Amino acid sequence: MTNIQNTQLDFIQKRFSVSTLLSGIVLVGFGVFLFMYSKNIDGNMLSSAMIFFGIVSVVFALFLLIAKLNAEVYAKTNSPIIKRQIYFGAADFYDIKSAIEEGRFDALDKFKRVDEGNVQLYVVHSKDRKFAALQLFKYEPFDFIPQTDVKVREF
Repeated sequence: MTNIQNTQLDFIQKRFSVSTLLSGIVLVGFGVFLFMYSKNIDGNMLSSAMIFFGIVSVVFALFLLIAKLNAEVYAKTNSPIIKRQIYFGAADFYDIKSAIEEGRFDALDKFKRVDEGNVQLYVVHSKDRKFAALQLFKYEPFDFIPQTDVKVREF
């Protein structure tokens, strides 16, 4: 059985974000400008504030360039992908499994969610909610093991 966490789905593509690249470059330039210009200021407080905001903008730019430069999107609508894990109690496992296998995804709302349970539903969906893929896992000693195939639905 394939594992949704380790498989690249056909509907999902990795896209390079030019706007994130440009934002990062502008923020780095702004941060360097603030940092360099701070030594021309007479007041210690203002100079320190400029150094601080310069460093903060460079750090934020590096975060953008590292974490947000390549994004996963739903290919048909170009909407960003969101991944989440939802946990349920073990008592609902067979009902949840049958609902997923029968394609009754709306029935999943009636099951009680828990903070950390033995049953995990891994959901991948687009932000515009036009695409969803899910797979049910059950905790067996030391790891969550897939219990259903990956189910994909487009809306």
